[in-house]
Amino acid sequence: MTNVADQCEPWMVSDVEYGSGVTALHQEIEHFYNYMLSTPTEYMMRMEAVHRIERVVLSIWPDCCVEVFGSFRTGLNLPISDIDIAVNNFYWQGAPLLELRDTLIARGVADDINVLDKASVPVVKFTEQISRIKFDISFNTTSGVKAAELVQQYIEQFPELPKLVMVLKQYLLLQGLNEVYSSGGISSYSVTLMCISFLQQQPLSEAKNCKNDNKLGKLLLKFLDFYGRKFDYFKYGISIRGSGGIVEKCVLQNSFSHGNWLSVLTIEDPITPTNDIGRSSFGALDVKQRFETAFLKLSKQVDMDVSKRSGSILGSIIHVPQSVMSYRNWVHFKFRHLTDISAEPVNGIEQYFDIDVKLQLNATTSEDEEEDKKEIGSNLNDMPLTHNGCQYKGLGC
Repeated sequence: MTNVADQCEPWMVSDVEYGSGVTALHQEIEHFYNYMLSTPTEYMMRMEAVHRIERVVLSIWPDCCVEVFGSFRTGLNLPISDIDIAVNNFYWQGAPLLELRDTLIARGVADDINVLDKASVPVVKFTEQISRIKFDISFNTTSGVKAAELVQQYIEQFPELPKLVMVLKQYLLLQGLNEVYSSGGISSYSVTLMCISFLQQQPLSEAKNCKNDNKLGKLLLKFLDFYGRKFDYFKYGISIRGSGGIVEKCVLQNSFSHGNWLSVLTIEDPITPTNDIGRSSFGALDVKQRFETAFLKLSKQVDMDVSKRSGSILGSIIHVPQSVMSYRNWVHFKFRHLTDISAEPVNGIEQYFDIDVKLQLNATTSEDEEEDKKEIGSNLNDMPLTHNGCQYKGLGC
């Protein structure tokens, strides 16, 4: 057994003796997931940020519909994940991306604004000033909302799905392979579809016989082994339609729209089957190699004699950067007025709110704090304080 006192990873739970092998890995995945979930304060802070951006959008196009999609809608967001917003149900003259950019600049609500008008889905990317959350805004794209709703259905079918996705997203983030447009990596949605397809392929008899105290550990190892060492990226594509699984690329090619070449990573879009979700992931083989590396590292830790192992098993492939922990500490201090939650630990995060951070943040004057409250002004009194996915729809929807 490994005591938490020997650990240095923030998701480890005090007073827990972790088992050995795949059972210990299962426990860590559970605790990592619980640690990374949005706390009530983080959830409300994100919702406030959505409201502020919605007000800017509605000031330009009063009749549009603002909807959240992506990982924040499904509840699969990491603490620093961006927020995806679709602006729908309106017609425009001129260039809406540039008009939104100019309005964000004029109102002083965003930094690092970037217009990607040549992307497959044109988007405006920026950082919201108050929350420091990154936003991606696209126009007249309903497929994102439908995709999020579909993912939520699969989460109900496969309870293990969100826990596996959280670990894999963190791993790819640390490897610098979580962005399609900059590194050719795979998006959060692609990872989720790969996970769903993988879970669909698991034999029902094996799932029933799998012990609950090691199931997540076994599934993570099998996923990394499958996509890191066994899956033939050049021969097969990935699908979740019907019973899901893998499909020969020559079959998928017949259904793809004209001009859709067969990429290394081919993932059939369950919402628009003529679309290949993985077509822009030019670094897919790098992802494959990293999955194999993660499998080998975890396998070594799992097979190691517990008396010879020190530290976290999961920590051999992922960690939580200090910058992320500091950001979460800042959020829980600056936005604490958004909830009625006391200083008791929530998902374990408050225990890392150390005295140095408190002293530094307490340097904020009372006048600054009152100004922040006026600026942020919560109007979310009826919103739930648990984050099982954001069901937000704007005023025009």
